[in-house]
Amino acid sequence: MSETALRRLEQLYPQRYALLPDEVAHVLKGSRTRGVVQKVREGMKSGRYPGARKIDGHMQLPLEDLAEILDPTPNPGPVVPAATPRPSRRRSSIGPRLTFVRQGGFWEEVFRAMGESEEANSLHLEWGAVIRDLRYEEAKGKAERVRLELIKDKCGPAKR
Repeated sequence: MSETALRRLEQLYPQRYALLPDEVAHVLKGSRTRGVVQKVREGMKSGRYPGARKIDGHMQLPLEDLAEILDPTPNPGPVVPAATPRPSRRRSSIGPRLTFVRQGGFWEEVFRAMGESEEANSLHLEWGAVIRDLRYEEAKGKAERVRLELIKDKCGPAKR
C-alpha cells in the first residue's frame, strides 16, 4: 500500500478510520449515484473489497484497505524454492526426477489455491512429462528383462 494514498485519504476524511459505501463509491468510481453506491455496497458484502466489514451496523471499509485498493502493494508472486542438488552416494537419475514430481504436485496445488491457474497448469504439464518419461523408462527396462528371460528359457542353459 502506498503511504501517499493513505495520507491523501486521511486528509480527505479527517478523524475517520473507515468509510461508508457512498464515500467508497465516490473515491473509487467518482460517483455517488444510487446504482454505483449499490454496486459498491454489494461488493463490500461479497468480499470484492477486502477488509470491508460491518461497523456499528453499517458496511464500512477501513482507510488502510481502501488505500491498498487504490495503490496495491506490488506482488512479486509466489517464491518457488530452487531445487538444489544434494551430494549423495547414490548416483541414480531417478531420485531427483521423483523429487521434482512430488514437489511439482505440491506447488501445483499451492498455485491453484492461490488462484494462479495458468502457472498451475504449466507446472502440471512439466511434472506430468517427467513422470511419463519415468514410466516409459520403467516399462522399457521391464520389457528388456522379460525379453532376455524369454531368450534364456528358449535357448536353454548355456553349454560350456
